[in-house]
Amino acid sequence: MILRACAVLMVLSIAVLGCSSSPSSSSSTPATIPVPTSVAGTQGNAYTISVFAKAPGTLVPDDMVQMGSSVFVICQDPNVNPDGTLAAGVTSAQAEVIEYDEKGNVLQTFNVPGHPDGMTVYNSNTVWVSSNEDANPVITVINTTSNTLQSYTSDVAQLPHGGGLDDMKIINGVVYASASNPTTTANPSPNLAPYSTDSSGATAEYGVNAGPALYTIALNSDGKTFHSTPILMSSTATTAIIGNTPVTLNMTDTDSSMIDPSGDLVVASQQDSEMVFVKNIGTATQSTSVLNVTLYGNPWPLDDTRWSPASGTSFMLVSDTPAQLIYRIDATNGFTASTAYSSGQGTVLQTNTTTGALTPIYIGMNNPHGLIFVTTN
Repeated sequence: MILRACAVLMVLSIAVLGCSSSPSSSSSTPATIPVPTSVAGTQGNAYTISVFAKAPGTLVPDDMVQMGSSVFVICQDPNVNPDGTLAAGVTSAQAEVIEYDEKGNVLQTFNVPGHPDGMTVYNSNTVWVSSNEDANPVITVINTTSNTLQSYTSDVAQLPHGGGLDDMKIINGVVYASASNPTTTANPSPNLAPYSTDSSGATAEYGVNAGPALYTIALNSDGKTFHSTPILMSSTATTAIIGNTPVTLNMTDTDSSMIDPSGDLVVASQQDSEMVFVKNIGTATQSTSVLNVTLYGNPWPLDDTRWSPASGTSFMLVSDTPAQLIYRIDATNGFTASTAYSSGQGTVLQTNTTTGALTPIYIGMNNPHGLIFVTTN
């Protein structure tokens, strides 16, 4: 998948717990940090880009959420593996969630355990963070009023899908988490074919995931553990949006999640280059549909997708993880309401959620992950 993405990029280019004070290792202000020369716009003067903030030290930014006038950013420590273990030869490491104001100034910093990768605003003063997407998941609850944290581990030794938890979203008071890094098989029993197909018609390119793709997450009364309940199986009969044909899901890389303008959950199965729409989640009428996304006809792995707000003034933030930078993108004439934008494989793109066609607006980034719209009024 990386080779396929890089080939298209060439075409594009040619065409544990507590709260601490603000980090002292970052001396630059956003206004003094230039946008790398490799980053180029593709839509003339339709958009402008600047640096919102740079992660301190060796930390790298990932998922982001807005709470009130603050922006919370996960900053991973590269010395922590995706399963929460330390890299070889490392004796200590510390990931952070950093709270910024709307101008990119640090307000406060929270130390969080493991390898954080997903985050959701639970209520007006609480942010949930999920760590360790490959295994050994941890949920950390940050209380932004008391500046306290509490971490919870799973009440089972291994989740049914075999991996960890990634992104989280809350709908109607229920937290939904992506079942990431699933155990796949080449010979499922019983046979679950047919599966969703890529543009060449290949099936089960990365094996078959017969386990859960989504869970609901609830904190247990012991104050130490959480419980996960499967809410969507990977091998679910669904409808392909393109062609309106019946297929069976095979989500081998459940990753980022988002809420669309209708209030429904959408999940990116990243390496499958698919977006799975889950309508009326958690109800008796829950249903799904799947969209294959492509850039110039090629399957294109996406990370975050967000829809521009229906009202108010807003700007986009994109975290370019390896570059340690968070970019601010403004639309010269304002973002058109309810338009989807995505990050993935060095690009920021506008996403047609009917055809799956992607249109780049910026290329030449390193590897953008988190993407949000910040509403200012």
